[in-house]
Amino acid sequence: MTTYLSPIDDRAREPVEFSPRLSSLEGQTVGLVDISKPKGREFLDRVEQLLVEQHGVAEVVRLVKPTFTRPAPPDVLSEADRCGAVLVALAD
Repeated sequence: MTTYLSPIDDRAREPVEFSPRLSSLEGQTVGLVDISKPKGREFLDRVEQLLVEQHGVAEVVRLVKPTFTRPAPPDVLSEADRCGAVLVALAD
């Protein structure tokens, strides 16, 4: 007998409110999430440079998911909590 699993997460969840939008990135700590796809690090290196030079970001925290095929583990999520904004660069 073959068992098939749906890739859709159909669990009922409570709605979550969005965080308030930042008025500026200046002086903020921004997290950049590398999802471990090829050339992701190089892309985020350039994003980091632009955030610091053109938007006055005070600190960039680099976060790395072990694999793009799974959700971020708790340690990555907890590190993201200290950031004022987090950018996840998806590929394809």
